Amino acid sequence: MEPIPTPAPAARQDRVRDAVRGAAQALWLERGYQTSMDDVARRAGCSKQTVYAHFGSKADLFRCVIEDLLAPITARLEPAGDLRDTLTAFAREHAELLAAPQTQARRRILIAEAPRYPDIAQGLYRGGLAHLIERLADVLAEAMRRGILREDDADTAAELFLGLCIGVESERHLFGATRRRTAGERDAWASTAVDAFLRAYAPISPTSSSRKQS
Repeated sequence: MEPIPTPAPAARQDRVRDAVRGAAQALWLERGYQTSMDDVARRAGCSKQTVYAHFGSKADLFRCVIEDLLAPITARLEPAGDLRDTLTAFAREHAELLAAPQTQARRRILIAEAPRYPDIAQGLYRGGLAHLIERLADVLAEAMRRGILREDDADTAAELFLGLCIGVESERHLFGATRRRTAGERDAWASTAVDAFLRAYAPISPTSSSRKQS
């Protein structure tokens, strides 16, 4: 009777997962999504069976790699605390993430591969940008309930705020024509975006309301 294999320690499993994700990311940036799982396994220093054991499919691995993009900026999105500080921290982190070369490389992969793999693209949207807007809407809805912002549709407000944060800089990055090249320039834009949003959604004072009615 053959001995039952001892499960690998959790720390080793985490190292293997990180190695596979790193290998997949590097290869996809070099070659695109057509990279084979054999190539990923060789770059990660493990077997293809190990890759599938950890991620299930190529699509799941691709999704995990891309979803890493949003992890840093959703961490600070909590409904409690000072709203201006929360939104400013979000806008700054979002701008820094957008400016990172890896972010632009991943976006180019998504743009190139989305028409060929619509199910993956839609899944990434739901788990990525759609989830981000949902988290942001929760923060804004809580601020509306507390009277910090005027009552309105929180989902619309979240989308408008995200648009203010990005402006057209995302498109500039794709064409290599970015204007906000330094952290200071990106911070200044973040502050401007937050100020504009808070002015647009400022609570309506009783005086202003009575004036409109008269």
